[in-house]
Amino acid sequence: MATAGDEDIRIWDVKGIVDSSDGNIQGSDKKMDPVKPKAVLRNPQASGSRGFVTPAFETNALATLGETMFAASGDGNIYAWDTNTGKQTQTLQGHSEIVHCLSACGSSLLCSGSEDGTVRGWDPRTSSQVFALNPLTGTEFAHEDEKKGSWIGCLCSDDSGSWMACGGGDRYVALWHVGSRRIITTMPTAGTPQAVVMFEDRVISGGNQSYVFHWSKSGELMGRAACKSKSVFSLAVNRAKSPHQLVAAGLTCIDLFVNHKTLCRSWGMSDEEM
Repeated sequence: MATAGDEDIRIWDVKGIVDSSDGNIQGSDKKMDPVKPKAVLRNPQASGSRGFVTPAFETNALATLGETMFAASGDGNIYAWDTNTGKQTQTLQGHSEIVHCLSACGSSLLCSGSEDGTVRGWDPRTSSQVFALNPLTGTEFAHEDEKKGSWIGCLCSDDSGSWMACGGGDRYVALWHVGSRRIITTMPTAGTPQAVVMFEDRVISGGNQSYVFHWSKSGELMGRAACKSKSVFSLAVNRAKSPHQLVAAGLTCIDLFVNHKTLCRSWGMSDEEM
């Protein structure tokens, strides 16, 4: 497991943590010893000076392709590390503002979304930018003077890497065909999308509303599921379970759905824990 925020990226041995707690973390009175990370990846942003006019020193998203880990950073760059050696290997440059989100599209393409309103595709094998997409026009980004929409805050791809969905400040989720680099459909949302995931034949989104929305690839709203939290920041599908489970992490709790829409359990957080 990898975690990141305003400091360096830390790699954790989840099995070791569970084993050290005798497999009973929740509800146990046993006091656990402090857990040390298995590895620490030094964020290059830390080497510069900090000040009011300097870029935000933050890691907003992580993604892996093979044995390489990528981090979306507040300075507009995407940094990469070899997970075996812990050494920083690449810096992908192209975004002009904060990078908010990352997603691996297939086995050899990394996609990123930014405050600058673009979605960019990268070939990590050559450290080169493959394309830049403008969700406002639904086509490739042509030049820096081109009008762009608002920030891109979330994106994901399907298992094949052929489809990508993104959303952000313009209050819609856009579905792209990666090969043709064109928007196929847009799904208007009343709130701002903050999380999106693709599973089988549907696109699932959440944002600053107390619902998770289910869309078809043609843009039709298939339904919505009410969450306990007033806002959704992260979505994940547990494909190993049958029926499949959807997890929505929000401002005040984590909700677990089965069969996509049936809320079966919620874990709340008290004000003291937040």
